Amino acid sequence: MRSMTGFGSGSSFDEKTGLQFKVELSSVNRKQFELKTSLHYDLINFEIPLRLLIAERIQRGSLTLRVDMVRTKPLPPGNVDFSRALAVFKAAEAFRKENNIPGSLTISDLLAIPDAAVVQCADLENERLEKFLFQTVNQAADQLIRMREQEGAALCNAVLQILSGMEKTLGEIEPLVRDLAPRQREKLLAHLNELGIGIDPSDERFLKEAVIAADRLDVTEEITRLRCHFEHFRKIAAGQGAVGRSLDFLVQEIFREINTLGTKAASPEISPRIVFLKNELEKIREQIQNIE
Repeated sequence: MRSMTGFGSGSSFDEKTGLQFKVELSSVNRKQFELKTSLHYDLINFEIPLRLLIAERIQRGSLTLRVDMVRTKPLPPGNVDFSRALAVFKAAEAFRKENNIPGSLTISDLLAIPDAAVVQCADLENERLEKFLFQTVNQAADQLIRMREQEGAALCNAVLQILSGMEKTLGEIEPLVRDLAPRQREKLLAHLNELGIGIDPSDERFLKEAVIAADRLDVTEEITRLRCHFEHFRKIAAGQGAVGRSLDFLVQEIFREINTLGTKAASPEISPRIVFLKNELEKIREQIQNIE
């Protein structure tokens, strides 16, 4: 079981190219997978491969990937393309001469033009450097996953403790529901006597009504299903991978059974325990919203 909240970072340096990558990967709750990226402009071409890389390792959550690149060695002059600046300069000079305009463009003027000087990053396109970048991102992902697993283990323990308390309460309810049918039968007989309707307890009509009432109060199936759901919950929680959606669905099923149990077996002794079960289940539901 993993949490959806975490943070990981990675840093690496390539001596040959003088490039250093700094990676940060963070995540928070979200029902689906979402990845926001903030990449160094020289790394934009790697955005889709990096998205696929992270999506293979993390299935749910809202993630933010930040990748910074630092050059510790200057680029050779041939790695900078000034063709746009040259074209602008020639066109401006021709326009100045044709119109007899004094003055001329300076290098500062040219460099202020967007994309006048474009850095050629051919060194980023080789397979070795791509692998180097991906290793650094994986390093951050490893840290993030470890943190999510640690928090997930703590959440799992907390949720299972709540579940144990619910099982104990269900065990308290079970003997109470056994007395509901006989008590309902006595209540019906007493009510008829109060109305002055004397009736033999062995009368067929009375017995028929008593059987119908007992059938309405029978919650054996609900209790059995709740115990099965509790057992299934533990098995899912102990599993690997993304289990959050499965647990969320199971919580909905548990709520339906508790609700039916409370409706059919309403009594002064049982109703407070039903309220307790619903409150504890809500605590579980809140916790598993942060489970991947």
